[in-house]
Order: sequence, then structure tokens, then C-alpha cells
Amino acid sequence: MDRLATLLAMERATPTDPFLKYALAMEYVSQGNMAESRRYFERLVTDYPDYVATYYQYGKLEEEAGNTAAAETLYKVGIDKATAAGDKKTAGELRAALEMMD
Repeated sequence: MDRLATLLAMERATPTDPFLKYALAMEYVSQGNMAESRRYFERLVTDYPDYVATYYQYGKLEEEAGNTAAAETLYKVGIDKATAAGDKKTAGELRAALEMMD
């Protein structure tokens, strides 16, 4: 079974695990399937807004697609979520990504 099929099977078995949705989003990125990746990132932001790893990767996806306003928003929301969670490392990475856009 390939990696994507394995992740999809795991998600079906554990549909409320945000890590599996994140792993699927990243797998779709690695396969160049940005539409499916975006769909999973959108679900994470909607259903698991405190899963802070999402904001950096989703922001990068939007930034690389030329959607700079969306990327900026994702980075800023991510900074707020990471700060609220006490996750200084992720907040710092998001700040750096935001600064690199300027």
C-alpha cells in the first residue's frame, strides 16, 4: 500500500485525529496536488483551529500560489493561536515567514 492510501485508511479509522489530516495535506503537497492539500488545510483551520502547525504550511502553500493576502492572514492567525498556546517556537517561525513576505 502506498503512503497516500495508508494515510487515507488511517484517517477513515480515526476521523477526528487532526494529525492525520495534516499528514494528508502534506502528502498531497509532496505529490503536487495543491487542490486536495488546500482542502485538508481548510478542514484543519475550520475543525481544529488550535492545531498550530497548520498555519505555517497552509500559509506557505498560499504564498507559493501567489495568494499573498491569504498567506498573510494565515500567518497572523497562526501567530495568535501559537502565542495563546504558549508555543513560542511556532509563533517565531510564523513571524519569520510573515516578515519574509515584506
